Amino acid sequence: MHGVELYRAGDMLLAVLVRATASSDEKYNFLTQSTEPLQLGVNFYKAGETIANHAHLPREIRIDKVQEFIVISEGRVRLTLYDEQRRQVAQTEMGRGDVVLLTGGGHGFEILEDTKIVEVKQGPYDGRVKDKVLF
Repeated sequence: MHGVELYRAGDMLLAVLVRATASSDEKYNFLTQSTEPLQLGVNFYKAGETIANHAHLPREIRIDKVQEFIVISEGRVRLTLYDEQRRQVAQTEMGRGDVVLLTGGGHGFEILEDTKIVEVKQGPYDGRVKDKVLF
């Protein structure tokens, strides 16, 4: 698949970034392991195809790490990624339509122009003190 960037610190996957221009000759492109709390796939469909009506079955799932999925809906940001020891590993810019799944380590964003970010992560949110550590 073209337009996908994987960021690692050793064996730890920190982030999967999918550019707005991503493309593939394959219909289904899953970019994370099935064991991750959030799975990221990029699928390509032709006009007229359908995705069967469906619902997901309830089940109990134990999650021991929080991951975030970020969509840059408008604007431009600089994403900085950190390893578990809070050492900077990488920096990249993201723009409109780019998405990133933040899977491990730490991260921060510098807002380079007026920006709208859509964020998805596991809940419930337990307040800043219990939910995250700033560094």
